[in-house]
Amino acid sequence: MNSLDSMTKKLENTKIYAVKPGGRNYAEIKAFSVGLDMIFNELDEMLREYYIDTAQSYGLTERERFTGAVRDDLSIEKRRELLKIREQTNEEFCTPEAFNKILQGYGLGGFELIENPQKNALTVKIYDALDEQNKAWVNKMIENDFPAHLAVTVDFAS
Repeated sequence: MNSLDSMTKKLENTKIYAVKPGGRNYAEIKAFSVGLDMIFNELDEMLREYYIDTAQSYGLTERERFTGAVRDDLSIEKRRELLKIREQTNEEFCTPEAFNKILQGYGLGGFELIENPQKNALTVKIYDALDEQNKAWVNKMIENDFPAHLAVTVDFAS
């Protein structure tokens, strides 16, 4: 039910107002309803964009921008999947499993982690075929997301 129908019904139920097309009450309510419908549509969109599972535009982009990983080159479904993975990772865990999740959150599928605990070093071998721009982006993301105490080396094997 739209705003006009809802308000008309409520006012007619009071038996105080006669809301008939062409009348003053009808014109005023119709004007109000146009504004209310715009607000309700905006609220519906905001609610949709709030959740990863239903977001379609700025809800995805703003979350990606917050994590430094805007991926508007991917499908909406893939962007949702990557955001869910990224939101499951945090800086409290410094384990290979956590690093795997971080790399999966970048959209990488083929990679290997080689640890050297004695030297606080980690080598990340990436087998995905990436262009130079994406390689630079992955390097920047790893630099931002991996712990500073680790000497991380990224090796693009493709």
